[in-house]
Amino acid sequence: MEMLELAFKYCSESYSHEDLINELYSDNDLKKQFCLIEIKKINSQKEADIIVKNLTLQTGPVRETAAYAILELIKQEDFKPFFQKQDIINVFVKAITDINPSVSRNTIEIIKYIDNADYLYHCIINEINLTLNKAIDTRKNHSYAANKKNFNLYWNLEAITNIADKINPKDELITILKTSALSNDYTIREKTAKAADIFSKKNESFKSILNILSDDDNIYVRKYL
Repeated sequence: MEMLELAFKYCSESYSHEDLINELYSDNDLKKQFCLIEIKKINSQKEADIIVKNLTLQTGPVRETAAYAILELIKQEDFKPFFQKQDIINVFVKAITDINPSVSRNTIEIIKYIDNADYLYHCIINEINLTLNKAIDTRKNHSYAANKKNFNLYWNLEAITNIADKINPKDELITILKTSALSNDYTIREKTAKAADIFSKKNESFKSILNILSDDDNIYVRKYL
């Protein structure tokens, strides 16, 4: 009830744009969520930087609200240029695999508006390779480690398909998909088939991945074959 009363209080108060931005430097998570939702414009790179800073290393609700706010802002041509720095792209790449799926979903929409798609793609490929090369210790926490590995792979493959119209992947992605096509997890095979289907229209070499999956009996995989 105390939190509800505070939320009502914040909604009843009047804030200038500067007030909303300044609250993002505070430790008041509830108020920060309200302020992130209320921000409708960006006046400087510094303002964009503090909004993006709240996308990581914050509580789940703050990260989720920051992802929502960034998506609403980056869609607008006037504010899109403020989110193009490499440091900001690096934050987006990390947020793709946030433990909160709402952050991940919004982030893979956010990256559609990144101009330097080649740099973005390179970073995502690096993250995928780090995930694939990470050995799973079968002596303890095997299930958790395997699930985390699949979670990271799932969202990064989805991210790559979301920027498909801006990139021209070659052997580096084919190599990855040849590995992910053999996953025991059908969701990974589904994302693999989706990526292979999309990129085979640009490069016929990706059809080799679809051939690997040709006998897959999972309906979610087969819809891309």
